[in-house]
Amino acid sequence: MQGLFTLTPAESKRLLGKALAALPEVQNAKMKGYLLISRGSTTAYVAEELLGEKVAKERAMAGQVIRGVLCVLSAEERAKPVTFHKGQVLPVEPGTVLDKLSRGDIVIKGGNAVDAFGNVGVLMANPAGGTMGQFYMAMKARGLEIIYPVGLEKLIPSVEEAARYGGTLTLGRTIGARVGLACVADGRVFTEIEAIESLFGLDAVCYAAGGWGGAEGSVTLIVEGPDEDVNRCLDFIEQKIKGEPPLPGVKGPCKTCPIPCSFQGKDTKDLPDFLK
Repeated sequence: MQGLFTLTPAESKRLLGKALAALPEVQNAKMKGYLLISRGSTTAYVAEELLGEKVAKERAMAGQVIRGVLCVLSAEERAKPVTFHKGQVLPVEPGTVLDKLSRGDIVIKGGNAVDAFGNVGVLMANPAGGTMGQFYMAMKARGLEIIYPVGLEKLIPSVEEAARYGGTLTLGRTIGARVGLACVADGRVFTEIEAIESLFGLDAVCYAAGGWGGAEGSVTLIVEGPDEDVNRCLDFIEQKIKGEPPLPGVKGPCKTCPIPCSFQGKDTKDLPDFLK
């Protein structure tokens, strides 16, 4: 049997959050070791599911795409990332416990692009690479896993090709923040397809994308498998995922933003209407 449904970006994030939080290896890292959840809109849904309580998801990121531009939320306005150690939440930045990690510990890191070859793209406005600069090499050196939950709304033709372009010192004119793009070819990608497989054991394909009237950025999926499992999947989507509200946008003042950007240092009154 085949089944079809459409997910808005917020619904996809909720699905990824529920599925990733249910993975045995994630639960093991949370309860028996360290589970580090970096900032990001999608990872905030993972944190919310693992915590079992609401979090300020709209403030759970550093870099963001908001009001049609690349932007950075100021440090003062960001919510703290979530770090679990043996079932408890530590009031620390994840980077401060890297030297304490051991086998089985996991980092969950969001992405800004994904392609059909399993590459993940991560935008970086920080000249030191932000969380990628902080975590990637440290985790590779230790042989530990980084899981990248990323929705299929971010599917692009080739992350590898895209990563050959950009960079804060290379870009000439921009409308928004200056960034570079890291191509991660060896991470564990977790899209809606992996989420469906992990929760229901079903095959899934991205069937179509896009929409309007509140469905912008949506993806349409087809799942296939035994009738009982397909019905169980669609019941779950209809009852637990559909209707997830979009995240409200939180944008900091351009006047005091330290990130190089075409709007840096401008008063609100001097910004174009789409940013006010």
